[in-house]
Amino acid sequence: MGDTGFRVEPEALTAYAAVLDAQAERIAQIRSALTGVRLSSEDFGKLPGSGELYDSYQEHADAEQENFADLIDLLDATGEGLRATADNYETNEQDTAEVYGGGR
Repeated sequence: MGDTGFRVEPEALTAYAAVLDAQAERIAQIRSALTGVRLSSEDFGKLPGSGELYDSYQEHADAEQENFADLIDLLDATGEGLRATADNYETNEQDTAEVYGGGR
């Protein structure tokens, strides 16, 4: 049928978790920078429909902040999960080695 086993490299999991941490930090910086970019309703002029355009802009700007927050949470949780998975595999390897009298 084929090989049913697999090999896990905990170092690869923790390395990728570090990449996700860096990405989450960068996205947090971008989010913070964009928070400071706010337009007022006057910035959209006095043309007909400018009020609706401002409302639409504000809605999208708020959604953008929420989306960034969600993405940061997702990256943080994924990184934590990868670290926990790596730790579980390493602990399992150590426990198995102790049971069978070996070592890694």
